[in-house]
Amino acid sequence: MAYQFSELKTKLRTQIGDGSLDSTVMGDAINYTIQSIFNTIEITLNSTYQANTVATGANTLTTALPDDLQRITALYITSPSSQATDLTECFVTNKEFRKAFPVVDQSNPLKYWTFFTGVEFSTLADQDYGVRIEYIKSVPLLTADADVPAIPQSFEELLMLGAKMRVYEQKEDFDYAGQFQTKYGDLLEAFLTRYSTRQVDGQFVMPGPRQSITRIR
Repeated sequence: MAYQFSELKTKLRTQIGDGSLDSTVMGDAINYTIQSIFNTIEITLNSTYQANTVATGANTLTTALPDDLQRITALYITSPSSQATDLTECFVTNKEFRKAFPVVDQSNPLKYWTFFTGVEFSTLADQDYGVRIEYIKSVPLLTADADVPAIPQSFEELLMLGAKMRVYEQKEDFDYAGQFQTKYGDLLEAFLTRYSTRQVDGQFVMPGPRQSITRIR
C-alpha cells in the first residue's frame, strides 16, 4: 500500500474497525498528529534555510522571507568573507530594538537585528552583505489523496497511533485511547532521537504529559 493520504485513511479505518468512520474525521486525526509533532519540536525534517542579501544603504532583507517560516533559529553574515560572522546572539526583541535604535541612519557593518514583520538591522549596510537565515518551517496539511506525510514511512506506526488516539477521543472513548499512549511516547522518543538537530551527545526534553528525557547519541 502506498504511503499516501488516501491509503492512510483506509488503513486507519481498518485498524479502528469502523467501516462507517467519516473521511473528514480520519483526515483530521492524521493531520492533527502531524501538526502536533512538528509544531512542538525542532528537528531536521522541519529545519531549513534561506540565502538572502542586504543591499548597501538598506537595513532590511532584499528578498521576502519564505511563506513557510515559523521561527528564525540562526542568522549569519556569509559575505563578504572578511565580514562573515554569526549574528544569532545579536537578536534584540522588537520592543527593546525600538527603544535602543529609534532612528536607523548610520552606515556601519551589520550587527544587532530584530524580527517583527521581517528582519531589520540596527544600522544601514555599509556594503552589500550575504545573509543566511536558518529557520523552522511549517508543515502543510494533507489535503489531496496523493499527498505524502512529512513523517517518514519508517515511522508510520507513530503517525497511525497518534491518529487512532484522536479518533477514539473523538468517540469519547478515552480509556481505549489511553492504552496507546505509552507505545506512542516510545515511538516519539525514537523519532526525536533519529531526527533531532543535535548531532552529538546531549539531552532532549520531550514536551508533553510524559516529560520524558532521551539521550541523543
